[in-house]
Amino acid sequence: MYMHEVTYDLNELFRMNYHIHTTLSRCGRKEMTLDAIIKEAERAGLTEIAITDHIHPGETAKVFRNDKLLRNELEHIPHTVKVYLGAELSAYGKNKYTLQYSDFDRLEYRLYSHNHYQMDGWELPDEQTPLSYKQHMKLCLEKIIKSGKADCMAHPFLDNYAVREFEDRYPLTVGCVTSVWTDNELGDMLSLGKEYQCAWEINTNAIRANPEFAKRYFHIGKEAGVCFNIGTDAHTLNNVDTFASYKIIKEILGV
Repeated sequence: MYMHEVTYDLNELFRMNYHIHTTLSRCGRKEMTLDAIIKEAERAGLTEIAITDHIHPGETAKVFRNDKLLRNELEHIPHTVKVYLGAELSAYGKNKYTLQYSDFDRLEYRLYSHNHYQMDGWELPDEQTPLSYKQHMKLCLEKIIKSGKADCMAHPFLDNYAVREFEDRYPLTVGCVTSVWTDNELGDMLSLGKEYQCAWEINTNAIRANPEFAKRYFHIGKEAGVCFNIGTDAHTLNNVDTFASYKIIKEILGV
């Protein structure tokens, strides 16, 4: 389900931040309380935010606990910004993902990561080469998108976690996997998301980490008519404000 109308106006997109972690994520700083996040979002002039705490392989029960805690908390926080209570779920292998029950439908935003290869329990390709990682990502993306369970893909195609897995054996750097995706392959995958109404994240961290690929990804997606969501992957209050990176992202994407 798309959260907003399809647009490529960054000024409009940057008024929304659909990737924010609270203290319920192990990586979230102590300052990342729901109340503090909402106050910072409103200070920054955002209109919509999504709370997306990690649900890694084997952590299914956390979804229900987190959802209940956040809903109870939100009821007592005055706010004008629209708050979606969701999760960053895991597509951690071919046809393996942390959303198997109808109860998950109560999540207002289902953000999926498919490339946290550094995490315990994450399936790895048979060979640790750029081409093998690309093929593995491709299969994982196809499965989760066609399941209809994903509202958006988090930091899609990002390969820095994959690089960490074999950097001691191969002279590879960030971009080694994204570089083996052809324009046609990217277009087909992005179009698949469009077919199943799964949005694609413009992750501000990923864009800056791999600017060459980011520009290609954005313009192929725009040509295909896909829906993009902005996400800062915020673990600190400073990162809640999307506009803090607006200028550099606009320059990288060439718009």
